[in-house]
Amino acid sequence: MAEQNLNLPELDKTPSDAQKTETSTGILSEGAGVNTKEIVMGFGAVLIAAIIFFVIKNYVARMLVASYKKSPRSADMAGWSLFCILLFAAIIATLGILDSAKFLTLAYLIPIGLAMLVSLITFIMALLSKR
Repeated sequence: MAEQNLNLPELDKTPSDAQKTETSTGILSEGAGVNTKEIVMGFGAVLIAAIIFFVIKNYVARMLVASYKKSPRSADMAGWSLFCILLFAAIIATLGILDSAKFLTLAYLIPIGLAMLVSLITFIMALLSKR
């Protein structure tokens, strides 16, 4: 019994190349990335957020017409612009939660950021319009 050779595994060994991937930031991550279940859950979260944002859009448009005496056309434009701003922010947040190293790169952030900027400018123009 005293003759048994009990060897501990090497601490310096790294996982096989199939299990590790290097991200764009140089950090090694285990696994294959985002699976289908996570993508479906993220899409569901964005869909639920879109429904909530649509209710907010309708409330803001009615409030602008009733309380601030804006024209229905500019109030509706402000509501849709607010909807777009909130929806794009929810999409960026969802992509960041799913895999920030993969999805929060310039290839994803620039188009969504430009769309948010255009929506923000449209929202401000709609609020400042006299009609």
